[in-house]
Amino acid sequence: MKRLIAASALLCTSAAGAAQYPAPVQTLIDQGVEVHRQFDAPGGLTGYAARVQGQPLALYLTGDGKQVIVGDMVDAEGNNLTASQLERHLPQPEFGQAWPLLEKTHWIGEGGSNAKRVIYVFDDPNCPYCKALWEASQPFLDEDVQVRHVMVAVIQPTSMGKAARMLAADDPLQAYTDHQTKGSEPLARIPPALRQQIETNNRLMQEVGTYATPTLFYKDRAGKVRKIAGLPSADTLANEVFQKQPR
Repeated sequence: MKRLIAASALLCTSAAGAAQYPAPVQTLIDQGVEVHRQFDAPGGLTGYAARVQGQPLALYLTGDGKQVIVGDMVDAEGNNLTASQLERHLPQPEFGQAWPLLEKTHWIGEGGSNAKRVIYVFDDPNCPYCKALWEASQPFLDEDVQVRHVMVAVIQPTSMGKAARMLAADDPLQAYTDHQTKGSEPLARIPPALRQQIETNNRLMQEVGTYATPTLFYKDRAGKVRKIAGLPSADTLANEVFQKQPR
């Protein structure tokens, strides 16, 4: 899969796949790319709005139909044309069904216990970007906002023990904060029930199409569930995730 996610990668014709799509496009489909819609692209290219592991992706088929270019299209002024093309042609995923499942997970809450605004984050103890997200989130937290850290163990062997130590603590939030500020050691012996909780969270990640940490789920201003994989920008955190300015 790694070989197809390089920006502007040029992939040659393959005989694999059915005749529904041109051979180069079908090659990517066989490798896990999900094509949603075809569109006319500048320069006589044929565009395809697609996703790979839930992430948006643009494919551009050359005029002879023998190669496909994967990545962003930029015009002479430096404008990224791909973003607007995907916005027009790629249907927005529906994550509404994930929300009730997230509510049943084993999480560590940070912020207001009766907050009106809730953000779920899949969080691995060994994920440096999870720590960066935690640091960036602190100025937004108050009684009106709660971040729920859904602890998973997907990065390193010690992730399970570290997540278990936090969830088993008398004060899980303090244990989580201590981990982010000072680090922590994995729990040597993990009770079976606690291991099952974390493994359940791991499985839910896959069920809702999430393959990386951190991944955030939140509701936009219209009440629709949205998902962001990876560390959001400061602007995205303020305007989309928390919908407020930092203190």
